Amino acid sequence: MEFELPGQSRGPECGRIRPLAIRLRQRLEPLIQAISHTRVRKLTVILRIDGSLGSFGTSGVENIKLRKGDLWCDLVIADHNWAQLRDDQIALLLAAKVRDAVRNCFNKYSIPFDEAELSEATNGEQLIVEPQPQI
Repeated sequence: MEFELPGQSRGPECGRIRPLAIRLRQRLEPLIQAISHTRVRKLTVILRIDGSLGSFGTSGVENIKLRKGDLWCDLVIADHNWAQLRDDQIALLLAAKVRDAVRNCFNKYSIPFDEAELSEATNGEQLIVEPQPQI
Protein backbone atom coordinates (compact mmCIF):
# COMPACT_ATOMS: atom_id res chain seq x y z
CA MET A 1 0.00 0.00 0.00
CA GLU A 2 1.33 3.45 -0.89
CA PHE A 3 1.48 6.18 1.76
CA GLU A 4 1.28 9.96 1.41
CA LEU A 5 1.41 12.71 4.03
CA PRO A 6 0.68 16.01 2.25
CA GLY A 7 -0.28 19.09 4.17
CA GLN A 8 -1.38 22.67 4.42
CA SER A 9 -0.65 25.20 7.12
CA ARG A 10 -2.04 28.53 8.20
CA GLY A 11 0.96 30.54 9.28
CA PRO A 12 4.67 31.00 8.61
CA GLU A 13 5.57 29.58 12.03
CA CYS A 14 4.17 26.22 10.86
CA GLY A 15 7.14 25.83 8.50
CA ARG A 16 9.09 24.13 11.28
CA ILE A 17 6.63 21.22 11.08
CA ARG A 18 7.38 20.41 7.42
CA PRO A 19 10.79 18.70 7.87
CA LEU A 20 9.42 16.70 10.81
CA ALA A 21 6.43 15.58 8.72
CA ILE A 22 8.78 14.52 5.91
CA ARG A 23 10.86 12.40 8.30
CA LEU A 24 7.69 10.91 9.77
CA ARG A 25 6.44 10.00 6.29
CA GLN A 26 9.81 8.38 5.52
CA ARG A 27 9.57 6.29 8.69
CA LEU A 28 5.99 5.22 7.98
CA GLU A 29 6.40 4.37 4.28
CA PRO A 30 8.04 0.93 4.75
CA LEU A 31 5.45 -0.09 7.35
CA ILE A 32 2.49 0.99 5.20
CA GLN A 33 4.02 -0.47 2.02
CA ALA A 34 4.24 -3.86 3.74
CA ILE A 35 0.48 -3.88 4.32
CA SER A 36 -1.46 -5.58 1.56
CA HIS A 37 -5.21 -5.19 1.39
CA THR A 38 -7.53 -6.05 -1.47
CA ARG A 39 -9.62 -2.87 -1.15
CA VAL A 40 -6.88 -0.32 -0.48
CA ARG A 41 -3.91 0.61 -2.65
CA LYS A 42 -3.04 3.98 -1.06
CA LEU A 43 -3.41 5.70 2.32
CA THR A 44 -3.23 9.49 2.46
CA VAL A 45 -3.31 11.47 5.71
CA ILE A 46 -3.80 15.14 4.81
CA LEU A 47 -2.27 17.40 7.46
CA ARG A 48 -4.11 20.65 8.11
CA ILE A 49 -2.03 22.68 10.57
CA ASP A 50 -3.63 25.68 12.28
CA GLY A 51 -1.45 28.71 12.88
CA SER A 52 -1.40 32.46 13.29
CA LEU A 53 -3.24 33.04 10.01
CA GLY A 54 -6.25 30.88 10.76
CA SER A 55 -7.81 27.55 11.47
CA PHE A 56 -9.02 24.59 9.42
CA GLY A 57 -11.75 23.83 11.95
CA THR A 58 -12.15 21.37 14.77
CA SER A 59 -8.97 19.55 15.74
CA GLY A 60 -8.88 15.82 15.06
CA VAL A 61 -9.31 13.18 12.38
CA GLU A 62 -12.21 13.70 10.01
CA ASN A 63 -13.53 12.81 6.56
CA ILE A 64 -12.21 9.24 6.56
CA LYS A 65 -13.13 7.90 3.15
CA LEU A 66 -12.37 4.93 0.92
CA ARG A 67 -13.00 5.35 -2.79
CA LYS A 68 -11.58 3.39 -5.73
CA GLY A 69 -8.74 1.95 -3.66
CA ASP A 70 -7.74 5.26 -2.08
CA LEU A 71 -8.18 5.62 1.69
CA TRP A 72 -7.73 9.10 3.09
CA CYS A 73 -8.53 11.40 5.96
CA ASP A 74 -8.02 14.98 7.05
CA LEU A 75 -5.98 15.49 10.20
CA VAL A 76 -6.59 18.94 11.65
CA ILE A 77 -4.00 19.94 14.27
CA ALA A 78 -4.88 22.98 16.36
CA ASP A 79 -2.43 25.83 16.81
CA HIS A 80 -0.11 24.97 19.70
CA ASN A 81 1.76 28.29 19.62
CA TRP A 82 4.32 26.61 17.35
CA ALA A 83 6.92 29.36 17.69
CA GLN A 84 7.18 28.69 21.43
CA LEU A 85 7.61 24.91 21.16
CA ARG A 86 10.91 23.07 20.76
CA ASP A 87 11.32 20.74 17.77
CA ASP A 88 11.21 17.68 20.03
CA GLN A 89 7.86 18.81 21.45
CA ILE A 90 6.44 19.36 17.96
CA ALA A 91 7.78 15.97 16.81
CA LEU A 92 6.10 14.12 19.68
CA LEU A 93 2.80 15.89 19.09
CA LEU A 94 2.88 15.37 15.31
CA ALA A 95 3.82 11.69 15.61
CA ALA A 96 1.02 10.97 18.08
CA LYS A 97 -1.59 12.73 15.91
CA VAL A 98 -0.52 10.96 12.71
CA ARG A 99 -0.41 7.60 14.54
CA ASP A 100 -4.02 8.15 15.67
CA ALA A 101 -5.09 9.13 12.14
CA VAL A 102 -3.54 5.99 10.59
CA ARG A 103 -5.08 3.83 13.32
CA ASN A 104 -8.52 5.41 12.81
CA CYS A 105 -8.37 4.89 9.03
CA PHE A 106 -7.33 1.26 9.34
CA ASN A 107 -9.83 0.49 12.07
CA LYS A 108 -12.75 2.08 10.20
CA TYR A 109 -12.24 -0.29 7.27
CA SER A 110 -11.00 -3.30 9.29
CA ILE A 111 -7.51 -3.27 7.77
CA PRO A 112 -5.17 -5.42 9.85
CA PHE A 113 -1.93 -3.79 11.00
CA ASP A 114 0.72 -4.32 13.65
CA GLU A 115 0.10 -1.83 16.47
CA ALA A 116 3.63 -2.25 17.87
CA GLU A 117 5.21 -1.50 14.49
CA LEU A 118 2.97 1.54 14.05
CA SER A 119 4.00 2.83 17.48
CA GLU A 120 7.69 2.28 16.69
CA ALA A 121 7.45 4.01 13.28
CA THR A 122 5.69 6.99 14.86
CA ASN A 123 8.13 7.46 17.72
CA GLY A 124 8.48 11.23 17.78
CA GLU A 125 11.92 11.07 19.39
CA GLN A 126 13.24 9.43 16.21
CA LEU A 127 12.22 12.44 14.10
CA ILE A 128 14.74 14.80 15.64
CA VAL A 129 18.02 15.03 13.80
CA GLU A 130 20.75 16.31 16.03
CA PRO A 131 23.01 18.89 14.40
CA GLN A 132 26.37 17.42 13.48
CA PRO A 133 29.39 19.11 15.11
CA GLN A 134 31.49 21.04 12.63
CA ILE A 135 35.09 20.00 12.43
